[in-house]
Amino acid sequence: MIPSARPEQKFRRKIRYINPRFQGGAALGISAMVVAGGGLFGTLVYRDLGNALREAAMRAHFVMETPYEIVRDALLWHLAGLSVTVSCLTVIVFLLLLKAVRIGVGHAIAAFRASEGGDLSTPAGTRGLKEFRRFGELVDLTRASALSRVAALREEAASLAACGLPAEAFRRRWDELKRKIREVAP
Repeated sequence: MIPSARPEQKFRRKIRYINPRFQGGAALGISAMVVAGGGLFGTLVYRDLGNALREAAMRAHFVMETPYEIVRDALLWHLAGLSVTVSCLTVIVFLLLLKAVRIGVGHAIAAFRASEGGDLSTPAGTRGLKEFRRFGELVDLTRASALSRVAALREEAASLAACGLPAEAFRRRWDELKRKIREVAP
């Protein structure tokens, strides 16, 4: 058994279904939309059902089989309108989220392609959702760390080339430098 550098700790995974930073604003936004939509729907249904009941009272001498016949038309139109509105708003919100994800992923991919081309100094500049901005910051920190390690390796290579060491000492330092290079770029 190989001993590890870190002591073993029992890792307990915390399950979070929604990001805690996202919960408050989203819950308030959804609540506001539900209250506003419910209020609008209730007001319109109340108005139209009142008109339908008033009309039924005026023609009370006509026989109605069920109370549903009185309010059927108004209720069906309002429920159809509510369904269409909710569906359209859901599609719009989905498309807006999709656009934000595409923007964030696009900037992250551009940062990775720049890194692949050797550009480690240009910031990722990811936009979109908060998670993509945090991811971009992590990418920037990783690239800065890699850039500082590459700069240190260049300085060490320049100092190794400039010093006039005997062949055996030069070979040992050269092997150590190659090992460090493999740590950065395997």
